[in-house]
Amino acid sequence: MDSAAPGQVRCVVPRDVYSDDGAVVLLDRGSRILGEYRSALERGRGRLFVLWTRAVTPDGVAIALASPAADALGRAGFDGRIDSHFWQRFGGALLLSAVEGVSSAAADAARDPAAVRRPSGAAASALEHSADIPPTLRKDQGAEVSIFVAQDLDFSGVYGLGAS
Repeated sequence: MDSAAPGQVRCVVPRDVYSDDGAVVLLDRGSRILGEYRSALERGRGRLFVLWTRAVTPDGVAIALASPAADALGRAGFDGRIDSHFWQRFGGALLLSAVEGVSSAAADAARDPAAVRRPSGAAASALEHSADIPPTLRKDQGAEVSIFVAQDLDFSGVYGLGAS
């Protein structure tokens, strides 16, 4: 997953998921869980919100979920590697500031203060245009994820249970 653009996400259930009392298999091993995530991770936030929308069993049974992703502690969203885009955000301004420093030294030597004014405006402009690049979160394929089931799921329409 890459938060640079919104998208769909999918995971596969690695083992059977049982009912609360452990008597009934609700989701078979191999069921696919489908969801979606939005882009634009905010600065200072290290998690990406994912909404799991439905589960599809290997037999083709679809169950609506409408439940958020969570970590092992129940915190909402996914964590992952954060790319703050430091060099894309500040590299141009740093380079132009270095040029400004060289220009300043040259102006002092030549006693021409006009040489200093041109680069400083360019550095401010470069910083203004690039400072708003949001960070990007990346989550590796195959990483273990969780679903915080937000409400009771009704399986009566897909599974018929009776006394045995």
